[in-house]
Amino acid sequence: MERIRKNSLYFEILGNGVIYSINYDRIIHLKNKMSIFLRVGGNQYHGKDTDKLSFNFLGATGILYGGPKRFFDTGIGYTHFSGSPDRLIVLTGGYRFYGKKGFSFRATPMYICNSEKGDTFGNCLWFGLSFGYSF
Repeated sequence: MERIRKNSLYFEILGNGVIYSINYDRIIHLKNKMSIFLRVGGNQYHGKDTDKLSFNFLGATGILYGGPKRFFDTGIGYTHFSGSPDRLIVLTGGYRFYGKKGFSFRATPMYICNSEKGDTFGNCLWFGLSFGYSF
Protein backbone atom coordinates (compact mmCIF):
# COMPACT_ATOMS: atom_id res chain seq x y z
CA MET A 1 0.00 0.00 0.00
CA GLU A 2 2.86 2.41 0.66
CA ARG A 3 3.90 2.15 -3.00
CA ILE A 4 0.68 3.51 -4.52
CA ARG A 5 0.51 7.14 -5.48
CA LYS A 6 -1.21 9.23 -2.82
CA ASN A 7 -2.42 12.18 -4.96
CA SER A 8 -4.75 12.18 -7.96
CA LEU A 9 -6.17 14.80 -10.31
CA TYR A 10 -9.06 13.63 -12.43
CA PHE A 11 -12.04 14.53 -14.57
CA GLU A 12 -15.38 13.00 -13.54
CA ILE A 13 -18.32 12.55 -15.89
CA LEU A 14 -21.70 12.68 -14.10
CA GLY A 15 -20.88 11.77 -10.46
CA ASN A 16 -21.08 14.21 -7.53
CA GLY A 17 -20.95 17.26 -9.81
CA VAL A 18 -24.07 15.98 -11.67
CA ILE A 19 -22.71 16.80 -15.18
CA TYR A 20 -18.93 16.89 -14.75
CA SER A 21 -16.29 17.95 -12.23
CA ILE A 22 -12.54 18.42 -11.84
CA ASN A 23 -11.23 16.81 -8.63
CA TYR A 24 -8.20 16.37 -6.39
CA ASP A 25 -7.96 13.25 -4.24
CA ARG A 26 -5.53 12.47 -1.37
CA ILE A 27 -5.05 8.96 0.05
CA ILE A 28 -4.00 8.37 3.67
CA HIS A 29 -2.90 4.82 4.51
CA LEU A 30 -4.36 3.27 7.67
CA LYS A 31 -3.29 -0.37 7.70
CA ASN A 32 -2.79 -3.34 5.42
CA LYS A 33 -5.21 -3.09 2.45
CA MET A 34 -7.16 -0.17 3.96
CA SER A 35 -6.85 3.57 3.35
CA ILE A 36 -9.04 6.64 3.60
CA PHE A 37 -9.35 9.31 0.94
CA LEU A 38 -10.23 13.00 1.03
CA ARG A 39 -11.52 14.65 -2.11
CA VAL A 40 -12.32 18.21 -3.21
CA GLY A 41 -13.54 19.37 -6.58
CA GLY A 42 -15.75 21.68 -8.49
CA ASN A 43 -17.28 22.74 -11.75
CA GLN A 44 -19.15 25.58 -13.36
CA TYR A 45 -22.59 25.23 -14.82
CA HIS A 46 -24.71 27.44 -17.04
CA GLY A 47 -28.34 26.78 -16.11
CA LYS A 48 -31.00 26.51 -18.79
CA ASP A 49 -33.17 29.21 -17.16
CA THR A 50 -30.47 31.84 -16.58
CA ASP A 51 -27.50 33.56 -18.20
CA LYS A 52 -25.46 33.36 -14.98
CA LEU A 53 -22.73 30.84 -14.36
CA SER A 54 -23.01 28.73 -11.24
CA PHE A 55 -19.80 27.62 -9.52
CA ASN A 56 -20.31 24.38 -7.68
CA PHE A 57 -18.09 22.79 -5.03
CA LEU A 58 -17.91 19.23 -3.79
CA GLY A 59 -16.14 17.33 -1.07
CA ALA A 60 -16.03 13.66 -0.15
CA THR A 61 -14.35 11.22 2.18
CA GLY A 62 -14.33 7.46 2.24
CA ILE A 63 -12.53 4.18 2.55
CA LEU A 64 -10.48 2.28 -0.01
CA TYR A 65 -10.02 -1.44 0.50
CA GLY A 66 -7.74 -3.68 -1.57
CA GLY A 67 -4.71 -2.80 -3.60
CA PRO A 68 -2.16 -2.11 -4.79
CA LYS A 69 -3.90 -1.54 -8.18
CA ARG A 70 -7.57 -2.40 -7.64
CA PHE A 71 -9.75 -1.09 -4.82
CA PHE A 72 -13.29 -1.17 -3.51
CA ASP A 73 -14.17 2.50 -3.03
CA THR A 74 -16.95 3.57 -0.65
CA GLY A 75 -17.72 7.00 0.76
CA ILE A 76 -19.95 9.95 1.44
CA GLY A 77 -19.88 13.31 -0.31
CA TYR A 78 -21.48 16.75 -0.32
CA THR A 79 -22.15 19.03 -3.31
CA HIS A 80 -22.92 22.75 -2.91
CA PHE A 81 -24.48 24.57 -5.87
CA SER A 82 -23.85 28.32 -5.63
CA GLY A 83 -26.64 29.29 -8.06
CA SER A 84 -29.33 27.00 -6.67
CA PRO A 85 -30.81 25.97 -3.32
CA ASP A 86 -29.91 22.32 -4.05
CA ARG A 87 -27.46 20.66 -1.66
CA LEU A 88 -26.60 17.04 -2.41
CA ILE A 89 -25.52 14.30 -0.02
CA VAL A 90 -23.98 11.48 -2.04
CA LEU A 91 -23.45 7.87 -0.88
CA THR A 92 -21.05 5.89 -3.07
CA GLY A 93 -19.66 2.41 -3.52
CA GLY A 94 -17.58 1.43 -6.52
CA TYR A 95 -14.33 0.40 -8.17
CA ARG A 96 -11.01 2.24 -8.37
CA PHE A 97 -7.95 1.33 -10.49
CA TYR A 98 -4.39 2.73 -10.46
CA GLY A 99 -2.09 1.97 -13.40
CA LYS A 100 1.72 1.75 -13.35
CA LYS A 101 2.38 5.09 -15.07
CA GLY A 102 -0.13 7.19 -13.16
CA PHE A 103 -3.38 6.44 -14.98
CA SER A 104 -6.36 6.30 -12.59
CA PHE A 105 -9.94 5.24 -13.19
CA ARG A 106 -13.09 5.15 -11.01
CA ALA A 107 -16.53 3.69 -11.72
CA THR A 108 -18.95 4.66 -8.98
CA PRO A 109 -22.63 3.86 -8.57
CA MET A 110 -24.18 6.25 -6.05
CA TYR A 111 -27.35 7.35 -4.35
CA ILE A 112 -27.96 11.10 -4.31
CA CYS A 113 -30.13 12.77 -1.64
CA ASN A 114 -31.20 16.36 -2.36
CA SER A 115 -31.96 18.89 0.42
CA GLU A 116 -34.66 20.52 -1.72
CA LYS A 117 -38.10 18.93 -1.92
CA GLY A 118 -39.29 20.51 -5.16
CA ASP A 119 -38.90 19.37 -8.73
CA THR A 120 -35.09 19.33 -8.64
CA PHE A 121 -32.35 16.80 -9.28
CA GLY A 122 -31.66 14.15 -6.67
CA ASN A 123 -33.19 11.46 -4.49
CA CYS A 124 -32.16 8.90 -7.10
CA LEU A 125 -29.58 6.35 -8.17
CA TRP A 126 -26.76 7.87 -10.23
CA PHE A 127 -23.41 6.89 -11.70
CA GLY A 128 -20.00 8.50 -12.20
CA LEU A 129 -16.91 7.72 -14.29
CA SER A 130 -13.55 9.30 -13.52
CA PHE A 131 -10.31 9.38 -15.53
CA GLY A 132 -7.14 10.99 -14.28
CA TYR A 133 -3.50 10.99 -13.28
CA SER A 134 -2.04 9.85 -9.96
CA PHE A 135 1.28 11.08 -8.62
